[in-house]
Amino acid sequence: TGNVVHANDLDLVLPKLERLHLENIILTRKDAQAMMSHGLKRLSYEGSIITASQLCKQPLRNLDTLNLVWVEEEYPEETDDFIPLANEIFNKTDGIEHVRCEIRATYYYWSMVGIDWPYLTHLSLNFAIPFKKLFDMLPKVPNLVFLKLVIYYHYANEINEVREFLTSIQERYPEPSSSKIETLYLTGKFNQPCSYLCRQLLSGRAVENLKWYWPQLKDIKFQD
Repeated sequence: TGNVVHANDLDLVLPKLERLHLENIILTRKDAQAMMSHGLKRLSYEGSIITASQLCKQPLRNLDTLNLVWVEEEYPEETDDFIPLANEIFNKTDGIEHVRCEIRATYYYWSMVGIDWPYLTHLSLNFAIPFKKLFDMLPKVPNLVFLKLVIYYHYANEINEVREFLTSIQERYPEPSSSKIETLYLTGKFNQPCSYLCRQLLSGRAVENLKWYWPQLKDIKFQD
């Protein structure tokens, strides 16, 4: 867990603060009020979703960038609370130009059921999520422009299942989605280099189908 920092005890007054980065710090509501500045433009927080929700209960109208990172391994007691609290946060970010969320979960197929993130623009998922569930989830993130996935597939049958799904998108879905995704970024955790696996997954009709289903898609990038 994070360290307890009492901002009011430090008597912080930061009226000209424009950028604030906090990592693994636990704040009360009173502390969060003291840490936030009316001139704040960029807020980055990595740590407890409960503390993130306290920060985001403050007025966010002056922000142009909000970055949130949640690591389940460091806050396992928050697993059940993450999505309800994240929904509260991301439903009050209308007007913020860049709203980013990174989730690092410790086990495969972490559930994304129940999300409602209408203003999120960037999403990074550091856990395995089946492509079918990913596609079902994305209508709940309608303003997403950047999606980063960590691919965990190790076995030929897993790769074949994903490839079969990607090559049959147009048979599964009657029309393209309204997704605004422009960039799909892939990285991986497996024995083969990510570039090799991506070529296996995105061969043939797969790329054509992705671009058909996500009509705004411009770039597919990968990193070994």
